[in-house]
Amino acid sequence: MTDAWRLDTLPSDVLILIFDYCHAFDLVRLSEVCTRFYDIISGETLWVKKSKQPVVTNQTSRKFRDRCNPLLCLRTKWHVSHNWQYGRYKKKVLFSQKTKLMPWIQLTGDTLWWSGGNQLCGLRRSESFHENRPILVRENVRSDICKFIVRNECIITGHRDGSIKFWTKSRCNEYLDFYFSIDRAHTCDINAIDETSDAIMSGSGDGTVKVWGPVGQTILNVPLTTINITDRVWSLSADPTGRKFAVGSAGNSDCPPLHIFDLECYSQSDILKHNWRRGAGILDMVWDNPQTLLTCGYDTYVRKWDLRTGTCVYSWPDPTDATLYCLSSDYYYSMITGSQFNCKAVLWDQRQKSYVQVYFMDLCRMSSPVYCLSFDSTHLYGATDQHLVEFTFSGYSYKETNYKEILRYEQIRANRTSPDWIV
Repeated sequence: MTDAWRLDTLPSDVLILIFDYCHAFDLVRLSEVCTRFYDIISGETLWVKKSKQPVVTNQTSRKFRDRCNPLLCLRTKWHVSHNWQYGRYKKKVLFSQKTKLMPWIQLTGDTLWWSGGNQLCGLRRSESFHENRPILVRENVRSDICKFIVRNECIITGHRDGSIKFWTKSRCNEYLDFYFSIDRAHTCDINAIDETSDAIMSGSGDGTVKVWGPVGQTILNVPLTTINITDRVWSLSADPTGRKFAVGSAGNSDCPPLHIFDLECYSQSDILKHNWRRGAGILDMVWDNPQTLLTCGYDTYVRKWDLRTGTCVYSWPDPTDATLYCLSSDYYYSMITGSQFNCKAVLWDQRQKSYVQVYFMDLCRMSSPVYCLSFDSTHLYGATDQHLVEFTFSGYSYKETNYKEILRYEQIRANRTSPDWIV
């Protein structure tokens, strides 16, 4: 009679092959069986493949890793991604104001930057936000800030009076110093601004896009070129190579609302083929890579464009058919949109047809849009008209708030009560 085979007596290579078929939940339980199982499962070998499957926590793109705080180990990636998908998070209102504003935020690895009205401040992420001394603008800002970008030590702001201002951090990093200004860059509000190493691009409600020299040369106040869009400009973004940039307009003219321009000759370099409906303006956009552009706006869809074919290769409709004000991406598979109604942010996986999860920024202010949002692997930040909100997904004891299932149930109930429902 032969001895019975036992799982814990198998060679480590064989155990790794067996464990590779197990779900991550089962691996966590197996790690508690014995010391040998714990040592095998705690290593990175079993988690390499699993860490590439979840949303949000891939951290594949360097541009995404630069804003992640902290970077995650392979095993932790799966746990945090599970929290994102099933609505397990801790929610915190970082600050509120009584005045209703149209804010803008940008996330970096060490600072969360926020603007609203004529205010601009930075909150350090390494400290508790409630004990944080914000980085404030030293000078008095007279005109409201519409959009801004953060590049290294320089912050460029576009204002409602058509001016562009440049700010630098002080040596002690306690405030922002005024550097210089282009007072009459445009005739009215600057709704879009971006920068490459060789140029600064600004788009305005006056229907023009202007390209300026880099920071050291822009003091001349003379644009390198002016492009007439003949429509209100809402969004603008340079591609990762810095060779071209995309412009999104309101879609109220005979021209399409999406344009791609070459930064070397300032001409329209790509014609994107799409049957646009009038008013389908583009409010925000993100380059996933030099060939792939993501857009969102008034037509209630996230659209993925392949510039090699000049076509929209896929689109995702907002679950409540709302205008999409903002879009953020991890430059891989994950993206999050902020909508016009219900103070709602939606998580998407580009590998799936439907959305992954829904998060409500403020259940007491359901009439407010989410004007801007940004995320890293463990945090989601959203700006509404009166609040700046933080969601943290890295904990182990969060209560589940699965709004996707709640919305699905409400939709089924609504369908059953409609006159078209057939039993």
